[in-house]
Parts: sequence; C-alpha cells; structure tokens
Amino acid sequence: MLNWLRCFWRRQHEPMRHILGGFRCALCGVAGADLEAMGFEGYVGPMRLTYSREHGQLTRSPRDA
Repeated sequence: MLNWLRCFWRRQHEPMRHILGGFRCALCGVAGADLEAMGFEGYVGPMRLTYSREHGQLTRSPRDA
C-alpha cells in the first residue's frame, strides 16, 4: 500500500520489463503497455555522442551506425 502511494505522489513508476511484454512497476506492481503508461514522457533522440580516441574529441553519430 505504501509503495502504491509513493508511485502515486511521484506520478511515475519504477518500470521493469515483463517477460510476456510491456512493463510492470518494481514497487507497486502496476502493469503498463509502454513507458508512457508508466509516467515517462519524451523519447530518445536518434543522435548520440561518441568519443574518438584517434582525434581526442566527442563526435555526433546516428544510433544506427
């Protein structure tokens, strides 16, 4: 019961991947289809920063590469 209140006041759950698909909160056990249902907004951008040892600098590259 206390864990449910904690998630309710934070308006966010602690998602953990469920074996059959989707997510389940590690604290209160609420099921969610995706991270948006678990209280998270936004997305991960398609670009990432990588460090080049050869040049000694950070460079941007697409996540597909």
